[in-house]
Amino acid sequence: MKDSKSLWKLIGEIKKKKRLDVVVFYEEVPITGTIEIADIDETLEQILWKADKKILPTLKDTRHIYFKHNGEVYILTVIAYDQKEIATSFPSYALDQKLNRTYVRVKTSEKDPVFITVDGHQLCADDISEAGVGIITSEEEKECVQEGKECQLEIKLRNDIIKLKGIVVYRRKAGKGVIRIGIKFTDMKQKDRDKVAKYIMDRQREIAKKIFLFKS
Repeated sequence: MKDSKSLWKLIGEIKKKKRLDVVVFYEEVPITGTIEIADIDETLEQILWKADKKILPTLKDTRHIYFKHNGEVYILTVIAYDQKEIATSFPSYALDQKLNRTYVRVKTSEKDPVFITVDGHQLCADDISEAGVGIITSEEEKECVQEGKECQLEIKLRNDIIKLKGIVVYRRKAGKGVIRIGIKFTDMKQKDRDKVAKYIMDRQREIAKKIFLFKS
């Protein structure tokens, strides 16, 4: 938060509403739910919420709960949870503006990976949308994929191969010896966009099935 006054104002407004509409992301797919305040510990700066069973299965893999308030995106970090309650930190501004995405993004399947060739270098996509692709790879690749560079791309998407152009919009560290690369598609034919859209829909169904199994 920008300052403590803004923080307490936000918490006061949440207390009045009692309930909060939230979103969690499982493999980049948004799952919506509603949580209700059970208690606030001002000393520890923690909030205890009554759990929404729709989002509980995702908390095993993500500790971030997003919500919007007056046009701003905030994040609650999950400290602990059980089947009845969720303990989180006080809210803070979300650096990752997932709730403001124009296009749906999904994690690619480890069993059925999506390969992307960037100027002749084959890499493995971590996630994909109709607008672009995210790649996690070793730092050794940073020399061949420079930020701001326009690239010739080839995406192997299950039974399809898509050829297009893209621009490297960012390259940042994602762990020891690992970087994350974001590439924006700049020259995609509609038929190829449709193929990516179909892949995303299919992956959403697969991910939804996994969440259903968790609930079971």
